[in-house]
Amino acid sequence: MVRGWITTSIMTALLLSFAIPAASAQESFLEQFRTVTRSDRRAQTFAPIFVATKQEADSLALPQGNFVNISDSHNDEQSRLHSAGYSADLICAEDLCSEAPSSNSTNCEIPLVRFRNACFQGAQASYGTLNDDAATGIAVRTLETNATFAIPLGSMENVISFTPYIRADALEAAAIFDVPDSLYDTGVKMFWKRPINDRLGSMVLVTPSIRSDFETNEGAFRLFGMALLTWQWIPKTLSVSGGVVYTGREDFPVLPAMGLLWTPSPEWRVDVQFPSPRISRRIRKNGGDSETWAYLSGVFGGNTWAVTRTGGAEDILTISDLRLVTGIEYLQRENRGFFAEVGYVFNRSIEYTNVPFQADLDSAVMLRFGVSF
Repeated sequence: MVRGWITTSIMTALLLSFAIPAASAQESFLEQFRTVTRSDRRAQTFAPIFVATKQEADSLALPQGNFVNISDSHNDEQSRLHSAGYSADLICAEDLCSEAPSSNSTNCEIPLVRFRNACFQGAQASYGTLNDDAATGIAVRTLETNATFAIPLGSMENVISFTPYIRADALEAAAIFDVPDSLYDTGVKMFWKRPINDRLGSMVLVTPSIRSDFETNEGAFRLFGMALLTWQWIPKTLSVSGGVVYTGREDFPVLPAMGLLWTPSPEWRVDVQFPSPRISRRIRKNGGDSETWAYLSGVFGGNTWAVTRTGGAEDILTISDLRLVTGIEYLQRENRGFFAEVGYVFNRSIEYTNVPFQADLDSAVMLRFGVSF
Protein backbone atom coordinates (compact mmCIF):
# COMPACT_ATOMS: atom_id res chain seq x y z
CA MET A 1 0.00 0.00 0.00
CA VAL A 2 2.79 2.41 0.94
CA ARG A 3 4.78 1.44 -2.17
CA GLY A 4 1.75 2.18 -4.36
CA TRP A 5 1.24 5.65 -2.90
CA ILE A 6 4.95 6.50 -3.19
CA THR A 7 4.85 5.54 -6.87
CA THR A 8 1.66 7.57 -7.33
CA SER A 9 3.15 10.68 -5.70
CA ILE A 10 6.31 10.54 -7.80
CA MET A 11 4.43 10.14 -11.07
CA THR A 12 1.98 12.92 -10.18
CA ALA A 13 4.81 15.32 -9.37
CA LEU A 14 6.53 14.53 -12.66
CA LEU A 15 3.41 15.21 -14.71
CA LEU A 16 2.61 18.42 -12.85
CA SER A 17 6.14 19.70 -13.37
CA PHE A 18 5.69 19.01 -17.07
CA ALA A 19 2.32 20.74 -17.27
CA ILE A 20 3.00 23.96 -15.37
CA PRO A 21 5.80 25.38 -17.57
CA ALA A 22 4.20 24.93 -20.79
CA ALA A 23 -8.60 18.38 -19.85
CA SER A 24 -8.50 14.91 -19.00
CA ALA A 25 -8.42 11.39 -17.49
CA GLN A 26 -11.81 10.82 -15.98
CA GLU A 27 -13.65 9.21 -13.08
CA SER A 28 -14.98 6.83 -15.73
CA PHE A 29 -15.23 6.72 -19.49
CA LEU A 30 -18.48 8.68 -19.26
CA GLU A 31 -16.61 11.61 -17.79
CA GLN A 32 -14.74 11.72 -21.09
CA PHE A 33 -18.13 11.82 -22.80
CA ARG A 34 -19.20 14.61 -20.46
CA THR A 35 -16.18 16.71 -21.32
CA VAL A 36 -16.78 16.75 -25.05
CA THR A 37 -20.49 17.39 -24.92
CA ARG A 38 -20.19 20.65 -23.03
CA SER A 39 -21.02 23.63 -25.24
CA ASP A 40 -18.44 26.01 -23.86
CA ARG A 41 -17.86 28.99 -26.10
CA ARG A 42 -14.60 29.12 -27.99
CA ALA A 43 -12.28 32.09 -27.55
CA GLN A 44 -13.34 35.18 -29.46
CA THR A 45 -11.97 38.66 -30.03
CA PHE A 46 -14.50 41.43 -29.59
CA ALA A 47 -14.23 45.01 -30.83
CA PRO A 48 -14.59 47.65 -28.07
CA ILE A 49 -17.84 49.58 -27.89
CA PHE A 50 -18.20 53.06 -26.41
CA VAL A 51 -21.06 55.17 -25.10
CA ALA A 52 -20.91 58.58 -26.74
CA THR A 53 -22.98 61.30 -28.36
CA LYS A 54 -23.04 61.37 -32.14
CA GLN A 55 -20.88 64.52 -32.08
CA GLU A 56 -18.24 62.83 -29.89
CA ALA A 57 -18.18 59.75 -32.10
CA ASP A 58 -17.74 61.82 -35.24
CA SER A 59 -14.94 63.87 -33.74
CA LEU A 60 -13.05 60.71 -32.79
CA ALA A 61 -13.88 58.96 -36.06
CA LEU A 62 -15.39 55.96 -34.27
CA PRO A 63 -16.66 53.40 -36.83
CA GLN A 64 -20.41 52.90 -37.06
CA GLY A 65 -21.35 50.02 -34.77
CA ASN A 66 -18.52 50.70 -32.32
CA PHE A 67 -20.44 53.23 -30.27
CA VAL A 68 -23.85 53.56 -28.64
CA ASN A 69 -25.44 56.92 -29.50
CA ILE A 70 -26.96 58.58 -26.45
CA SER A 71 -29.12 61.67 -26.65
CA ASP A 72 -27.46 65.07 -26.50
CA SER A 73 -30.18 65.99 -23.99
CA HIS A 74 -28.34 63.91 -21.34
CA ASN A 75 -26.40 65.94 -18.83
CA ASP A 76 -22.64 66.34 -19.20
CA GLU A 77 -21.79 63.46 -16.88
CA GLN A 78 -24.05 61.01 -18.74
CA SER A 79 -22.81 62.03 -22.18
CA ARG A 80 -19.14 61.78 -21.33
CA LEU A 81 -17.35 59.28 -23.57
CA HIS A 82 -16.60 56.03 -21.77
CA SER A 83 -16.03 52.36 -22.52
CA ALA A 84 -19.12 50.16 -22.30
CA GLY A 85 -17.69 46.71 -22.89
CA TYR A 86 -17.44 44.69 -26.08
CA SER A 87 -19.66 44.07 -29.07
CA ALA A 88 -20.92 40.69 -30.30
CA ASP A 89 -24.18 39.09 -31.37
CA LEU A 90 -25.14 38.05 -27.87
CA ILE A 91 -23.38 40.76 -25.90
CA CYS A 92 -24.35 44.20 -24.71
CA ALA A 93 -22.67 46.30 -22.08
CA GLU A 94 -23.76 45.40 -18.56
CA ASP A 95 -24.39 49.04 -17.66
CA LEU A 96 -26.72 49.36 -20.65
CA CYS A 97 -28.52 46.15 -19.61
CA SER A 98 -29.21 47.66 -16.21
CA GLU A 99 -30.77 50.65 -17.92
CA ALA A 100 -33.06 48.41 -19.96
CA PRO A 101 -34.41 45.75 -17.56
CA SER A 102 -37.19 44.85 -19.96
CA SER A 103 -34.73 43.56 -22.56
CA ASN A 104 -34.17 39.86 -23.06
CA SER A 105 -31.51 38.72 -20.59
CA THR A 106 -29.96 36.48 -23.25
CA ASN A 107 -29.02 39.56 -25.23
CA CYS A 108 -27.08 40.89 -22.25
CA GLU A 109 -24.94 37.80 -21.70
CA ILE A 110 -21.20 38.39 -21.61
CA PRO A 111 -19.75 34.95 -22.38
CA LEU A 112 -17.14 33.30 -20.21
CA VAL A 113 -14.25 32.57 -22.56
CA ARG A 114 -13.03 29.13 -21.52
CA PHE A 115 -10.11 28.66 -23.87
CA ARG A 116 -6.69 30.27 -24.06
CA ASN A 117 -5.06 31.81 -27.11
CA ALA A 118 -2.13 29.42 -26.77
CA CYS A 119 -1.21 25.80 -27.34
CA PHE A 120 -1.27 25.06 -23.60
CA GLN A 121 -4.90 25.10 -22.45
CA GLY A 122 -4.40 24.35 -18.77
CA ALA A 123 -4.03 21.51 -16.28
CA GLN A 124 -6.20 19.85 -13.66
CA ALA A 125 -5.62 17.86 -10.48
CA SER A 126 -8.31 16.04 -8.47
CA TYR A 127 -8.70 13.77 -5.48
CA GLY A 128 -11.61 11.51 -4.57
CA THR A 129 -12.66 8.88 -2.05
CA LEU A 130 -15.20 6.09 -2.17
CA ASN A 131 -15.94 5.03 1.39
CA ASP A 132 -16.55 1.37 2.18
CA ASP A 133 -15.72 -1.06 4.99
CA ALA A 134 -12.33 -2.48 4.00
CA ALA A 135 -13.04 -5.59 6.08
CA THR A 136 -16.00 -6.63 3.90
CA GLY A 137 -15.79 -4.49 0.77
CA ILE A 138 -13.50 -2.23 -1.29
CA ALA A 139 -12.63 1.34 -0.36
CA VAL A 140 -10.99 3.51 -3.02
CA ARG A 141 -8.90 6.68 -2.97
CA THR A 142 -8.20 8.32 -6.32
CA LEU A 143 -5.58 10.83 -7.40
CA GLU A 144 -5.62 12.19 -10.94
CA THR A 145 -3.87 14.87 -12.98
CA ASN A 146 -3.77 15.97 -16.61
CA ALA A 147 -2.73 18.75 -18.99
CA THR A 148 -4.39 19.82 -22.26
CA PHE A 149 -2.83 21.18 -25.45
CA ALA A 150 -4.77 22.38 -28.51
CA ILE A 151 -3.76 22.86 -32.15
CA PRO A 152 -6.01 24.64 -34.71
CA LEU A 153 -6.24 22.95 -38.09
CA GLY A 154 -6.55 25.99 -40.31
CA SER A 155 -9.02 27.89 -38.09
CA MET A 156 -10.36 28.06 -34.54
CA GLU A 157 -13.50 26.28 -35.76
CA ASN A 158 -11.42 23.17 -36.47
CA VAL A 159 -9.27 22.25 -33.47
CA ILE A 160 -7.64 19.06 -32.24
CA SER A 161 -6.62 18.70 -28.60
CA PHE A 162 -4.27 16.34 -26.76
CA THR A 163 -4.61 15.57 -23.05
CA PRO A 164 -1.93 13.39 -21.42
CA TYR A 165 -3.13 12.12 -18.06
CA ILE A 166 -2.42 9.74 -15.21
CA ARG A 167 -4.78 8.37 -12.61
CA ALA A 168 -4.00 6.17 -9.59
CA ASP A 169 -6.57 4.27 -7.49
CA ALA A 170 -5.43 3.04 -4.07
CA LEU A 171 -7.57 0.12 -2.88
CA GLU A 172 -8.24 -1.15 0.64
CA ALA A 173 -10.15 -4.41 0.32
CA ALA A 174 -11.06 -7.66 2.01
CA ALA A 175 -8.72 -10.56 1.13
CA ILE A 176 -11.53 -12.47 -0.63
CA PHE A 177 -11.51 -9.97 -3.50
CA ASP A 178 -7.79 -10.51 -4.26
CA VAL A 179 -7.24 -7.04 -5.71
CA PRO A 180 -3.90 -5.13 -5.97
CA ASP A 181 -3.07 -2.29 -3.60
CA SER A 182 -3.00 0.15 -6.54
CA LEU A 183 -4.48 0.41 -10.02
CA TYR A 184 -3.31 2.84 -12.70
CA ASP A 185 -4.71 4.39 -15.85
CA THR A 186 -2.47 6.56 -18.05
CA GLY A 187 -2.68 7.64 -21.66
CA VAL A 188 -3.48 10.50 -24.04
CA LYS A 189 -6.97 11.69 -24.90
CA MET A 190 -7.20 13.05 -28.45
CA PHE A 191 -10.26 15.09 -29.29
CA TRP A 192 -11.29 16.57 -32.64
CA LYS A 193 -14.35 18.74 -33.17
CA ARG A 194 -15.26 19.97 -36.65
CA PRO A 195 -18.34 21.79 -38.02
CA ILE A 196 -19.82 20.28 -41.19
CA ASN A 197 -22.23 23.16 -41.86
CA ASP A 198 -24.07 25.84 -39.88
CA ARG A 199 -26.12 23.26 -37.95
CA LEU A 200 -24.35 19.91 -38.25
CA GLY A 201 -21.10 19.13 -36.47
CA SER A 202 -18.94 16.11 -35.73
CA MET A 203 -16.86 15.11 -32.72
CA VAL A 204 -14.34 12.29 -32.43
CA LEU A 205 -12.57 11.23 -29.24
CA VAL A 206 -9.85 8.55 -29.11
CA THR A 207 -7.95 7.59 -25.96
CA PRO A 208 -5.21 4.95 -26.12
CA SER A 209 -4.19 4.04 -22.58
CA ILE A 210 -2.51 1.58 -20.25
CA ARG A 211 -4.79 0.31 -17.47
CA SER A 212 -3.04 -2.06 -15.09
CA ASP A 213 -1.33 -2.52 -11.73
CA PHE A 214 1.96 -1.55 -13.47
CA GLU A 215 3.15 -5.13 -12.97
CA THR A 216 1.05 -6.82 -15.69
CA ASN A 217 1.45 -6.47 -19.47
CA GLU A 218 -1.10 -8.87 -20.94
CA GLY A 219 -4.33 -7.00 -21.63
CA ALA A 220 -3.03 -3.70 -20.21
CA PHE A 221 -3.47 -1.69 -23.42
CA ARG A 222 -7.00 -0.33 -23.78
CA LEU A 223 -8.63 1.92 -26.35
CA PHE A 224 -11.54 4.25 -25.70
CA GLY A 225 -13.28 5.79 -28.71
CA MET A 226 -16.32 7.88 -29.46
CA ALA A 227 -17.85 9.27 -32.68
CA LEU A 228 -20.74 11.71 -32.47
CA LEU A 229 -22.84 13.83 -34.82
CA THR A 230 -24.64 16.88 -33.39
CA TRP A 231 -27.52 18.70 -35.07
CA GLN A 232 -28.53 22.20 -33.97
CA TRP A 233 -32.29 21.69 -34.10
CA ILE A 234 -32.98 25.14 -32.64
CA PRO A 235 -29.73 27.13 -32.93
CA LYS A 236 -28.26 28.15 -29.55
CA THR A 237 -31.17 26.48 -27.73
CA LEU A 238 -31.69 22.82 -28.61
CA SER A 239 -29.36 20.27 -30.19
CA VAL A 240 -29.68 16.53 -30.70
CA SER A 241 -26.84 14.05 -31.03
CA GLY A 242 -26.21 10.44 -31.87
CA GLY A 243 -23.24 8.17 -32.19
CA VAL A 244 -21.40 5.26 -30.63
CA VAL A 245 -19.00 4.79 -27.70
CA TYR A 246 -16.35 2.05 -27.56
CA THR A 247 -15.48 1.83 -23.87
CA GLY A 248 -12.50 -0.52 -23.79
CA ARG A 249 -14.18 -2.35 -20.91
CA GLU A 250 -14.95 -6.04 -20.60
CA ASP A 251 -18.51 -5.71 -19.28
CA PHE A 252 -19.95 -3.13 -21.72
CA PRO A 253 -17.53 -2.78 -24.65
CA VAL A 254 -19.90 -0.78 -26.90
CA LEU A 255 -22.68 1.62 -25.95
CA PRO A 256 -24.90 3.96 -27.97
CA ALA A 257 -24.50 7.69 -27.45
CA MET A 258 -27.67 9.68 -28.01
CA GLY A 259 -29.72 12.46 -26.51
CA LEU A 260 -30.31 16.19 -26.52
CA LEU A 261 -28.87 19.34 -25.03
CA TRP A 262 -31.44 22.01 -24.12
CA THR A 263 -30.46 25.47 -22.91
CA PRO A 264 -33.80 27.26 -22.35
CA SER A 265 -31.97 30.21 -20.74
CA PRO A 266 -28.41 31.17 -19.81
CA GLU A 267 -29.10 29.88 -16.27
CA TRP A 268 -30.16 26.34 -17.20
CA ARG A 269 -28.58 23.45 -19.10
CA VAL A 270 -30.47 20.17 -19.49
CA ASP A 271 -28.06 17.63 -20.95
CA VAL A 272 -30.15 14.47 -21.49
CA GLN A 273 -27.37 12.41 -23.03
CA PHE A 274 -27.41 8.64 -22.70
CA PRO A 275 -25.52 7.22 -20.94
CA SER A 276 -24.56 10.32 -18.94
CA PRO A 277 -27.46 12.73 -18.17
CA ARG A 278 -26.84 15.99 -16.36
CA ILE A 279 -28.90 19.01 -15.26
CA SER A 280 -27.03 22.23 -14.42
CA ARG A 281 -28.21 25.50 -12.88
CA ARG A 282 -26.11 28.64 -12.91
CA ILE A 283 -26.34 30.26 -9.49
CA ARG A 284 -23.95 33.17 -9.96
CA LYS A 285 -22.27 35.07 -12.79
CA ASN A 286 -19.64 37.79 -12.58
CA GLY A 287 -19.72 39.30 -16.08
CA GLY A 288 -17.22 37.57 -18.36
CA ASP A 289 -14.87 36.70 -15.48
CA SER A 290 -16.50 33.78 -13.66
CA GLU A 291 -19.58 31.61 -13.27
CA THR A 292 -20.78 29.28 -10.51
CA TRP A 293 -22.89 26.23 -11.40
CA ALA A 294 -24.70 23.57 -9.38
CA TYR A 295 -25.45 20.25 -11.05
CA LEU A 296 -27.04 16.82 -10.68
CA SER A 297 -25.80 13.99 -12.87
CA GLY A 298 -25.85 10.26 -13.39
CA VAL A 299 -22.63 8.36 -14.10
CA PHE A 300 -21.94 4.80 -15.21
CA GLY A 301 -18.72 4.30 -13.26
CA GLY A 302 -15.93 1.78 -13.12
CA ASN A 303 -13.23 0.49 -15.46
CA THR A 304 -11.17 -2.53 -16.56
CA TRP A 305 -7.52 -3.21 -15.63
CA ALA A 306 -4.93 -5.93 -16.26
CA VAL A 307 -3.67 -7.29 -12.92
CA THR A 308 -1.62 -10.08 -11.34
CA ARG A 309 -3.47 -12.08 -8.71
CA THR A 310 -2.02 -13.41 -5.48
CA GLY A 311 -1.03 -16.77 -6.97
CA GLY A 312 0.88 -15.07 -9.81
CA ALA A 313 -1.74 -15.59 -12.54
CA GLU A 314 -2.47 -12.62 -14.82
CA ASP A 315 -6.13 -11.68 -15.08
CA ILE A 316 -8.55 -8.94 -16.20
CA LEU A 317 -10.30 -7.07 -13.38
CA THR A 318 -13.50 -5.07 -13.93
CA ILE A 319 -15.07 -2.92 -11.23
CA SER A 320 -18.39 -1.25 -12.13
CA ASP A 321 -21.07 0.85 -10.45
CA LEU A 322 -23.79 3.44 -10.97
CA ARG A 323 -23.56 6.91 -9.44
CA LEU A 324 -25.94 9.74 -8.62
CA VAL A 325 -23.79 12.82 -8.18
CA THR A 326 -24.47 16.40 -7.13
CA GLY A 327 -21.85 19.10 -7.09
CA ILE A 328 -20.82 22.68 -7.57
CA GLU A 329 -18.21 24.11 -9.93
CA TYR A 330 -16.65 27.55 -10.07
CA LEU A 331 -15.49 28.43 -13.58
CA GLN A 332 -13.08 31.22 -14.41
CA ARG A 333 -11.72 32.53 -17.67
CA GLU A 334 -9.24 30.41 -19.64
CA ASN A 335 -9.98 27.00 -18.09
CA ARG A 336 -9.38 27.92 -14.45
CA GLY A 337 -11.55 27.11 -11.45
CA PHE A 338 -12.44 24.30 -9.08
CA PHE A 339 -15.22 21.81 -8.32
CA ALA A 340 -16.51 19.70 -5.44
CA GLU A 341 -19.07 16.92 -5.56
CA VAL A 342 -20.68 14.19 -3.49
CA GLY A 343 -22.43 11.11 -4.78
CA TYR A 344 -24.29 7.94 -3.89
CA VAL A 345 -22.65 4.87 -5.48
CA PHE A 346 -24.80 1.77 -5.93
CA ASN A 347 -25.12 -1.41 -8.01
CA ARG A 348 -21.41 -2.04 -7.36
CA SER A 349 -19.74 -5.22 -8.53
CA ILE A 350 -16.33 -6.79 -9.12
CA GLU A 351 -15.50 -9.41 -11.75
CA TYR A 352 -12.44 -11.37 -12.95
CA THR A 353 -12.34 -12.74 -16.51
CA ASN A 354 -9.63 -15.43 -16.82
CA VAL A 355 -10.25 -17.16 -13.49
CA PRO A 356 -13.99 -16.49 -13.14
CA PHE A 357 -15.03 -14.66 -10.03
CA GLN A 358 -17.89 -12.23 -9.48
CA ALA A 359 -19.26 -10.50 -6.38
CA ASP A 360 -21.57 -7.66 -5.49
CA LEU A 361 -20.44 -4.81 -3.26
CA ASP A 362 -22.32 -2.65 -0.80
CA SER A 363 -23.46 0.83 -1.74
CA ALA A 364 -21.15 3.66 -0.72
CA VAL A 365 -20.72 7.43 -0.61
CA MET A 366 -18.14 9.19 -2.76
CA LEU A 367 -16.50 12.60 -2.34
CA ARG A 368 -14.44 14.31 -5.03
CA PHE A 369 -12.86 17.72 -5.57
CA GLY A 370 -10.39 19.23 -7.98
CA VAL A 371 -8.76 22.39 -9.28
CA SER A 372 -8.01 23.61 -12.81
CA PHE A 373 -5.14 26.01 -13.41
